[in-house]
Amino acid sequence: GYGVIWTSYIAFMVFGMLNVLTGIFVDSAISAMNNDKDNMIVSQLEERTALISSICSVFRNSDTDGSGLINEEEMNVLLKDNEVTAYLNAIGIDISEARGLFQLLDDDASGTVSIDEFVTGFLRLKG
Repeated sequence: GYGVIWTSYIAFMVFGMLNVLTGIFVDSAISAMNNDKDNMIVSQLEERTALISSICSVFRNSDTDGSGLINEEEMNVLLKDNEVTAYLNAIGIDISEARGLFQLLDDDASGTVSIDEFVTGFLRLKG
């Protein structure tokens, strides 16, 4: 009678102890992976690539005349769009200083902003 109960108890305790040991092993493996320099570099590069892609998408949506350039009028329309400003804030770009933003992005003082100027300007804003 008691042999079956005792065997079941021992089997249950061994199973529980193995679960705890497996959890400790998995936790230490995950923390070691998170501290890995290569992993950190790759994740940083992936984040930067995603950010550049997002900024390019904002540029393409703002270029209403399809010229590949944004003029000051298109930029003002862009900055008045609540959805765009919320999106830029979400990716860490503060546009509260919007008046000087076009001049900041227009590196060559041409009166228009190319996609390269747009992306590098916003990356500088993000830091």
